[in-house]
Amino acid sequence: MLELTFLIFPIFLIILLGYVLRQVLIKDDSAWDHVNRLAYWVLFPCLLFNRTSVIDLDSFEFGPLSVAILGGFIAAISVSYWIGRMMKLSKPSITSIMQGGGRHNAFLALAVISRLYGEEGAMISAIIIAILVTVTNIVVNVSMTIMLSPGGSGIKNIMRDLRRNPLIISIALGIAFNMAGLGNMPIIHDLTLYIGDATTSVALLCVGAGLNLKAGSWQIAPTLAPFVGKLFIFPGLTYALATYYGLPQMVMLSAVIFAISPVGAASYPLAKQMGGDAPLMATITSLQTLLSVVTIPMVIVLLG
Repeated sequence: MLELTFLIFPIFLIILLGYVLRQVLIKDDSAWDHVNRLAYWVLFPCLLFNRTSVIDLDSFEFGPLSVAILGGFIAAISVSYWIGRMMKLSKPSITSIMQGGGRHNAFLALAVISRLYGEEGAMISAIIIAILVTVTNIVVNVSMTIMLSPGGSGIKNIMRDLRRNPLIISIALGIAFNMAGLGNMPIIHDLTLYIGDATTSVALLCVGAGLNLKAGSWQIAPTLAPFVGKLFIFPGLTYALATYYGLPQMVMLSAVIFAISPVGAASYPLAKQMGGDAPLMATITSLQTLLSVVTIPMVIVLLG
């Protein structure tokens, strides 16, 4: 346990540093918005392209892994929706609970798995991201459009945005290069490798800068509601399905770490843009990120 602490605790120290920088040195929200955009539009896509362009696609059983991780995701989203309905919350609040129960922080999960398993862990993470990112964006965006827009009038716009999503595009390009045998191209591969190496640290700093620790504004019951999906349904069903299909230990644990990772920072601007409960989304994100300091190591100890 002590060895594990030394291994992954620096990840959470980077998040803490981001929070401190936001409070003391870089107080301008617009500055962090620009850094977030840099990570989303440039750094992370370069990392995903670099990993998916060279990974050995024949060595992975995509079917069982997809069923395990997507089965947990769909179940968590569905349970979160019904919890919100049973609590008689407004539709904007329900959409935030759904995001909190089913979305994941790919940056944090990637950092943890890379620390645990090195380059091979980064490759597995890229595969899981490739499976999750498209489905997550489609399910969450379309669900929010249907619930928050009369008649689902914004679905065409959502599908248009998905087609220009930099993460989806970078994954598609990486797989295309891989299948064409062009993955490890001089200059292009080295360029995306150098840029991608900066992704994790920058993204974790942004996670810390986005934390909202003003507990006085928190709504206790709605904030805790997503934890049913996030801590039990998503990782529990993912683990059960991965075990049923006999996935390798490294792949199984990586999938569960993605499942239990806190909701990503992109959930807040999405809630704000589409008319969801943005303040509730901010508190859910902050609390889940703080508790992940305990929950992720606990899962690694129990399953690893």
